[in-house]
Amino acid sequence: TAALALSLTGCGSQGDTKAKAAPSSESASPTPDAVDQLIEWRDGGGSETLDTFLQDLAVVDEASDPVDLGGLRDACADLTAHVETAQLEDPIPDETANNSWKLALEHFAASATACTNGAVSDSQDDFDLMASEMDIGIRHMTAVGDRIGELTPE
Repeated sequence: TAALALSLTGCGSQGDTKAKAAPSSESASPTPDAVDQLIEWRDGGGSETLDTFLQDLAVVDEASDPVDLGGLRDACADLTAHVETAQLEDPIPDETANNSWKLALEHFAASATACTNGAVSDSQDDFDLMASEMDIGIRHMTAVGDRIGELTPE
């Protein structure tokens, strides 16, 4: 998971200079007003929310190899708290990005639960579930960052 979490560094941040993917034919083209709303969301804390998850995932990863059960308990508690907070926040004002974000949060929640269980029981099955759910969540979060980068100018 380290490579996955680290590969997302800068996802959604304003300084991201990676090449952006071409808009997919499946994604609806937003109106200029919708793009303005997305920029407002990004600049009004959305980018920081994505960065918080990147930091959480990096801390979970650090505590995972070598396994530090106390560190994992703390990291998983932080991840759980941030998922719960993000689920209560206003949706991303782009349906495609918001759908990916909701899926990312669902998988991060499942990962955090498995992480917490594994940190208590030292169960490899829980750690495997944590890693697989985190991987899926990261893929959805990457889609969010890609969509935001695709629609918003720097």
